[in-house]
Amino acid sequence: MVHNRQDIPVHMLSSYVYCEYQIYLEKIEGVKITPTAEMRQGLARHTALKQEHQEKAEYDLTVEEALEKTKEEKIVLVGREIPVIGHRLRGRIDEVHFHEHQIIVVDDKPNSYPFEGNKRQVWGYCVAFEAQYKPGLPLIGCLRQRDTQQIVWVEPFSHDSKTSVLKSVDRIFKILDGTLTAQRTDNKNKCLRCKLKDNC
Repeated sequence: MVHNRQDIPVHMLSSYVYCEYQIYLEKIEGVKITPTAEMRQGLARHTALKQEHQEKAEYDLTVEEALEKTKEEKIVLVGREIPVIGHRLRGRIDEVHFHEHQIIVVDDKPNSYPFEGNKRQVWGYCVAFEAQYKPGLPLIGCLRQRDTQQIVWVEPFSHDSKTSVLKSVDRIFKILDGTLTAQRTDNKNKCLRCKLKDNC
């Protein structure tokens, strides 16, 4: 399978941190993943959250308009399913909270623990958001438990956060174009839970 895209989905950063060999199996070998009950449940929950947001929404604004409105009126606005593309990354952010002096990037996950891969994915959204919209405001990364809506992790987006993402993206592209050999994780617990363990 040949990779010829100019960008990759942000969620690939989570797979990369978990085990970069997953990327090789899916994108180079073409291994298909059969949707699990957990995956279907997650999709249904995300759809429900989007519907709830649409029912409560008072405005229909672009990101640029939301940034301007929060600055002028000193109010907080919340956007759902915000598309982003930048620094060879593309995706949709679950929620963005627009404040006068900062922006909070929220990703909903089924976990109650902030795994490193999930955090790297949030940083990826921050990188793409900053590149596309250039808000000129501090960004805050946030992980939220999808079902309870409880916050499980919050951290300011920093230079180090951005660097970790850009290095990850560079390595992923090298795996995809065949100039780098993907490495398997040596964490056996990850292997036991891996969605691709039968193909590895």
